[in-house]
Amino acid sequence: MNVAEGTERSRSNLKNALASVMRGEVTDDAEARRAAARDTSLFERMPELVVYPVDANDVSELVRVVGAERSRGTDISLAARSGGTDMSGGPLTTGVVVSFTKHMNHMGEVNVGRSTSYIDGYAVTEPGVFYRDFEKATLQKGLILPSYPASREIAAMGGIVANNAGGERTLEYGKTEKYVEELDVVLSDGSLATFKSLTPSEVEER
Repeated sequence: MNVAEGTERSRSNLKNALASVMRGEVTDDAEARRAAARDTSLFERMPELVVYPVDANDVSELVRVVGAERSRGTDISLAARSGGTDMSGGPLTTGVVVSFTKHMNHMGEVNVGRSTSYIDGYAVTEPGVFYRDFEKATLQKGLILPSYPASREIAAMGGIVANNAGGERTLEYGKTEKYVEELDVVLSDGSLATFKSLTPSEVEER
């Protein structure tokens, strides 16, 4: 078996393993891989696979399978991709690109809170929601996330949070980290966790 044949077999095995546990699509289609091989940087990395998770459970199963492969010595990595407007190569990998805009693109609750100044307002979003749609939903309630980047029309919320994005209003209002109150994440072992600030009483309990 030559190197190319070995690579194809390895890719096929991983594709089948992921497809057996994920509800979302798993593809090694050349066009999909080419589309995921670039962001707005100068870099290019051709992934082995592109996956489109439906929900957090899909991401969890994906991480578990890839983690098991890595424990067996397979050189494989994951890269999360939302809008693909990153200029640093962040969503690029020669492993598996996890694309969120196809399915995980739903807005949750937008709440103005109890304060008449709207300081207590919040919005819940999935990583694949484009900022332009996020902003439309929040503006309907008189709220705005002021840390939007110059790519606001094509950037998505997952990348904005992951990159701690800033833009034309950053000097006055700060970067994205200032406005993130809670994150639901998948850890490296595939488990689900929620990160948020603790109240003084919660700190005491711990």
